[in-house]
Amino acid sequence: MILDSHAHVDVVPALGWYHTADKLVRQMDEAGIAMAAISGYMNAPGPNPDSLRTIADAVAAYPDRLIGYARLDPWFDDACVRTLEAAVRDWGCRGVKLHPAHYTLHPFGQQTVKLVRRAGELGLPVLFHCGDEMMSLPYQIDRLAAACPETTIILAHIGGFFSGNAALDVAARRENTFVDTSEIPLPHMVRRAVDVLGAEKVLFGTDGPSIDMGLEITKVKLAGLSCSQEEQVFCRNYATLMGIPVEDTRAHH
Repeated sequence: MILDSHAHVDVVPALGWYHTADKLVRQMDEAGIAMAAISGYMNAPGPNPDSLRTIADAVAAYPDRLIGYARLDPWFDDACVRTLEAAVRDWGCRGVKLHPAHYTLHPFGQQTVKLVRRAGELGLPVLFHCGDEMMSLPYQIDRLAAACPETTIILAHIGGFFSGNAALDVAARRENTFVDTSEIPLPHMVRRAVDVLGAEKVLFGTDGPSIDMGLEITKVKLAGLSCSQEEQVFCRNYATLMGIPVEDTRAHH
């Protein structure tokens, strides 16, 4: 059983984006992935007023396969918090995606802390793009995690190409912080994450459909984990985090 904690759906023809729910689910079927958490590529509030509707429509089309996350822009401060509340109330979103390099705010700034605390109050995990770009560095997000101990924080990509050890240091020191395996980390870094953090703090993710989902699965399998560790990374950890009954998802494969 495989659950993907980090994937995308967005359709913006002006930018050449045609990552539809149908395309993602086809790739999930080919790779053997039962469910995936999805967010868009554009922030709300923002230039695309339909960004949250796109995610909600995708989930409505595949309610047993997709989990909606709201991709948000804390620059809008209280308006962003209201957008988060509407995303949960009106669009059924169950998580938050933040990409600080795109809106150029420090993760530990007042606006982001306010938003992330509210997400925690609503029971939503917050998935951060975490890599080598300024505004997305692990130790910057560490300051936020310390300020928001009641909110679950996920550091995507195990910190990117050059910041992996820093991401593991942050996840080790913060009880509320996990890492995901999506896109960038090589198998040895997945192995190191399990060795440093324990398998229970490592989530499988693909960053699909632009990334080959089958390749992302192979990468984890090449990390040399035990069967029980693989089960935790591929399924159990995210199922526990999101309250997904694993027995229900087994029906798909």
